[in-house]
Amino acid sequence: MLRIFNWALGALAIIGVSTGSAVAQDAAWKAIQDKAKTQKLVMVYQENKAVDEMLVEFTKQTGVKVESTTARPTIILPRVKTEQSNGQYLWDVWWAITANMVNVASPAGMLQPFEPFLVLPEVKDVNQWRHKDYLYGDPIKNVFTYSHEVSYSAYRNRDVVPELKLDTVDSLLDPKLKGKVIVRDASAPNAGSFALSPLYKAKGGDFVRKFLTEQEPRMLDNPQQIDTTIIRGGAAIAFGMQGAAYSQCLKDGGCKNIAPIRTMATAVSRGFAVFKNAPNPEATKVFINWILSKEGQTRLVAEWAKYNQTGAVSMRKDVEAHPDHKDNQPDFSNPKQYVWVSTDEGSQEIDAVVKIFKEVTGK
Repeated sequence: MLRIFNWALGALAIIGVSTGSAVAQDAAWKAIQDKAKTQKLVMVYQENKAVDEMLVEFTKQTGVKVESTTARPTIILPRVKTEQSNGQYLWDVWWAITANMVNVASPAGMLQPFEPFLVLPEVKDVNQWRHKDYLYGDPIKNVFTYSHEVSYSAYRNRDVVPELKLDTVDSLLDPKLKGKVIVRDASAPNAGSFALSPLYKAKGGDFVRKFLTEQEPRMLDNPQQIDTTIIRGGAAIAFGMQGAAYSQCLKDGGCKNIAPIRTMATAVSRGFAVFKNAPNPEATKVFINWILSKEGQTRLVAEWAKYNQTGAVSMRKDVEAHPDHKDNQPDFSNPKQYVWVSTDEGSQEIDAVVKIFKEVTGK
């Protein structure tokens, strides 16, 4: 009887400690939320209507105001680097495709560890996510990847050289394509080097060099110009499409003659990074935990599908991909089949492509 009594006392003590910990945790989270409402979240992101809608909803749900700026990585990175070198730390969160976070910002010391900003249990628990090895894009865990999608940035206009079959990578060397290919300037990690990376993975550097030399592709730096050129029939193949104009064309009922080259799939990652010495840490924590929660990811998948043709997928196990975007979910039973162009894992292929591109073009 005494043993039972002592066991009961021990159990009550454990429950008491557990309850106390939960109460303390709730109190700590409330304190973070209260402090966040006195701050503003200063964010930079790549322009996307779905992101706009999510930031409005975030303020509505949490009461935390957002000061946001849209900018391409090639624009924002030099600016932030200069500011930080002068002791100015003006930005909190970066939301974008993660390639430049991983390959440029993190190695340069412009970011800080992400894990301390994960507070809620449902966000911190790695078992809530589809593959723990693909939660971070870099080995030091500065870049959190909430979404990976199977993507295609090489497209074909079937009306140009219609007799050509592009059923293998080798068919890209067909002489009929000479002078009828456009490639985004791939002298940096971007959609151009991403699109060429499957060639490197499948056939090696000599193949990429031969393609860039023999097919005499036109090099363009403006992604919108690439979209417009392929849509209007100015080229048979485009490497490095941004996709915005193409997505709008599809919505308008056009572009039936434009299709992705299926042998050129990559895995593109989107995610978040917190800038070094972020000035509004509590506002940052509230945003990160809201957007990575089941509620936040569910809403993001829905909003993303409204404005984008691909990518309405989440790494959370309890958040389903949008029905029209299920094919974008990578097969994590065989992740090595992809070039992970936005993470450290894919940096070897991307770096090799960039080097070859510079050698061939003299950039």
